[in-house]
Amino acid sequence: MNSKTTIVLVGVVAAILSAAAAHAQRVMENLGRGVVAVRQAEGKVYVGWRLLAVDPDDVAFNLYRVANRTRTVRLNDYPIVESTNFVDETADLEIRNEYYVRPVIDGEEQDASGRFVLHADTPERNYIAIPLRGDYSFNRMGVGDLDGDGEYDYVVKQPDQVSDPGRYRPSEDTWKIEAYRSDGTFLWRRDLGWNIEQGVWWSPFVVYDLDSDGRAEVIAKTAPTNVDYRGPKGSRVSRGPEWFSVFDGTTGVELARANWIARGKPGLWGDSRGNRANRNLMCVAYLDGERPSVVIFRGTYALMKAEAWDYRDGRLKRRWKWSNEGLGPEFQGQGFHNLRIADVDGDGRDEILNGAILLDDDGRAVYSSGEGHGDRCYLTDIDPDRPGYEIWYCHESSKNGIGVEMLDARTGRRIFGPPEPTTGDVGRAIVEDIDPRYRGLECWSRGGSAQWLFDCKGNVLGPNSLTAHLGVWWDDDLLREIAENGRIQKWDWIEYKTHDIGTHVRKQYSEKMVADVLGDWREEIMTVDRGELRIYTTPIPSTRRFYTFMQDPVYRLDVACMSMGYTQSCYPSFYFGDGMAPPPRPNIVTPDLGAHGRR
Repeated sequence: MNSKTTIVLVGVVAAILSAAAAHAQRVMENLGRGVVAVRQAEGKVYVGWRLLAVDPDDVAFNLYRVANRTRTVRLNDYPIVESTNFVDETADLEIRNEYYVRPVIDGEEQDASGRFVLHADTPERNYIAIPLRGDYSFNRMGVGDLDGDGEYDYVVKQPDQVSDPGRYRPSEDTWKIEAYRSDGTFLWRRDLGWNIEQGVWWSPFVVYDLDSDGRAEVIAKTAPTNVDYRGPKGSRVSRGPEWFSVFDGTTGVELARANWIARGKPGLWGDSRGNRANRNLMCVAYLDGERPSVVIFRGTYALMKAEAWDYRDGRLKRRWKWSNEGLGPEFQGQGFHNLRIADVDGDGRDEILNGAILLDDDGRAVYSSGEGHGDRCYLTDIDPDRPGYEIWYCHESSKNGIGVEMLDARTGRRIFGPPEPTTGDVGRAIVEDIDPRYRGLECWSRGGSAQWLFDCKGNVLGPNSLTAHLGVWWDDDLLREIAENGRIQKWDWIEYKTHDIGTHVRKQYSEKMVADVLGDWREEIMTVDRGELRIYTTPIPSTRRFYTFMQDPVYRLDVACMSMGYTQSCYPSFYFGDGMAPPPRPNIVTPDLGAHGRR
């Protein structure tokens, strides 16, 4: 065989392997129906459940109520086909009621879902309360199916001291990670010790099923707990080992451990005070297109490093490492305070948006916008008329007066920027479809002089008067609402102001997570109040149905990142808003749970 023939065959084999990888199915959670029931006024009960991405288009549902564990009644006269919720007006709420659904496929009822219990004399409220193991708040939370029953369980990091390294104060306590089953059963607690300091940047953790066995692990930055490496008077920890550990989701037992990215010399990270050396992040990405990897990061403002690791067969193995050392000036100090993960080039494997820098699935830097550090960015299909994804950025101190901008996610090319140079720290930004008169998602920001409301084409719709905290799908239309400080607000595009359409706990920045963890396609708001985790679900009936956002690969990985860094809204891989097309089916497969069962 001559060399030219060898080259051709190698090229053909590479093309085949590449095509196979592009069409690989992602292994994702084997979700149940997420049935939830909340008591409303006038003795009514709102009941919601999940449509799954693997359900056939014509699947219908029958809803059942079990009274006092004895009498079972079907509540619907005909199989429910247009929604995945129901308002029960006939329940005796002085007794225990249980709700479950059965899918109907080709006229035949399928297996029953898990049951949601509405206890006797449950008060009128639209939240589920899970008591914590003490009268405390918590700082971050993650969700995952820890026990393999098909329903989401909850992991919290408590207490709630927040310390930015730039405005350092010594830790008052140690971080504890706690896990709770979906029914509120306490599972375990891990004390991270004094060497993981109480600040958002020292202590990233994520919850995800890394080994695809149907049960999620908890992955956290860790350090020795049997020695205290703090300096005099509780000053910053600047020495000693640093790791990340994989914990069993049901027991909290450490399954594997590897070294965190080394601190090195503090000055390389942007200052000599140990501040910027302690900027740590973590995410999950499907780097091979099939199974998840965990990726760890250090550095934001100068030196930046990343490492990707696989957890397989009980062991951690490094896949690749990356550094901006030796790269051009546009790659220096480009980090943000969270991460975005998506397959932006269409090869079936995920890229990672590390601030202004896009990393390919193999750890290679694809591009950098070069506009510098910022707090928030969003990656989704913002403009449905353009191919691929877009990114909406805000920048803290842009060199060129570009405080806000939209980029093409694949190429890094700017689509539009501000109509005039900006000044000051543009610290907040968001994208949502809030106005049906304009195609695509509207874009806005808060901070500095960038106070405009844009459409997705870059046209200025007017001055911005909106907050830019978190979005939530809450009511029945395709527009998104705004959640902040215990209020759910809807934009009135005629009067050019917001109206409250719902409330939850009235506490500043009380929203710990917003994600579709229960019921139908709308999102839940998770908060903490008086020693309990509260999961608020919409009580508004919907006439629409969509498969759960949690089976969309981009949205699910956004949710995984909500347990660390700055809390930011989650987005699906497709345009969701007024005038949308039917959502595409995700190319996913769920693991065989075997003896673990499924609800």
